[in-house]
Amino acid sequence: MNTQFLAAKKAIDASEKILLASHDEPDGDALGSMLALKFSFEKLGKKADIFCASDIPENLKFLPGVEHIKKSVEPVYDLLFGVDYGDLKRLEGVTLDIPIITFDHHPLINQAGEIKVVDTNFSSTCEIIYQFLTENELKIDKEIATCLLTGIFTDTWSFRHPNTTAKTLKIVGELLLRGAPLRKIVRLINQQKIDIKSKIWSRALANIKQEQELGFIFCFINFEDMQKFNASLNDLAGLASLLCMVPGTKFSLVLSEVAPEKLDGSFRALPNQGVDVSRLAKALGGGGHKLSAGFKTKGRPEDIIEKVKKLISEGGFVNV
Repeated sequence: MNTQFLAAKKAIDASEKILLASHDEPDGDALGSMLALKFSFEKLGKKADIFCASDIPENLKFLPGVEHIKKSVEPVYDLLFGVDYGDLKRLEGVTLDIPIITFDHHPLINQAGEIKVVDTNFSSTCEIIYQFLTENELKIDKEIATCLLTGIFTDTWSFRHPNTTAKTLKIVGELLLRGAPLRKIVRLINQQKIDIKSKIWSRALANIKQEQELGFIFCFINFEDMQKFNASLNDLAGLASLLCMVPGTKFSLVLSEVAPEKLDGSFRALPNQGVDVSRLAKALGGGGHKLSAGFKTKGRPEDIIEKVKKLISEGGFVNV
């Protein structure tokens, strides 16, 4: 058994009240991880709460247990379980002075805790949690299986990402056997606010610019348009991947103004193109994976784009 899994189980057994947390604007992997662990801890007789100050994306509200997620918590816990957050500064709003356990498939950057399972060989944090539960012989019922499969499905881009391995697909099969409804998950995950999404994507696609010599394509959505179409960052999910499909592109950036001069950046890269967007994101105060990363910053969008181009030209981030 993984020694960190064993240590984590001992810490859980010794705790009574456990708080689960992840990054802001949670995706399927973050929510699926927290919910699966909440259900599992409760089966062990523990009090387990999930803290998430951000709104839950509409297409993830089908997940069992989302109605119990808390937007504020009191300091009454004796263990904090951080999942899928990548960097301690992204562990949303949590300042409790208690022991921390981390499960994460992002690169090791600044994750917290004496007990850490941080491994980029897993497709998702939900896959790590599946391994943790099975190695500790903890029951995976239909609810837990649904949460885990949702996280794996979303973080592998519907099993199309290069992080999808034979082991990943074997786990998917096991989760299906435990009752996870794949067809329902696929349908509800892809259920978007079509009207809003089509309008904000149209506006974004009208602003595409390409640096062909660098293999770089990007677009910017300003705050005025985000407000005009009542759009959120979740409505832009998938846009950066779409931009990568433009011929001659190695990597893309979608830059969104979520408040005046408050920017959110989402990088995507194609495999085998010599691009590591996690390094670019880290240089801008963020992080992520080699092919998928992001950052938050303040400033004018044109200044951020120029900084990205300068990093590319001077930092050896891209093999051109």
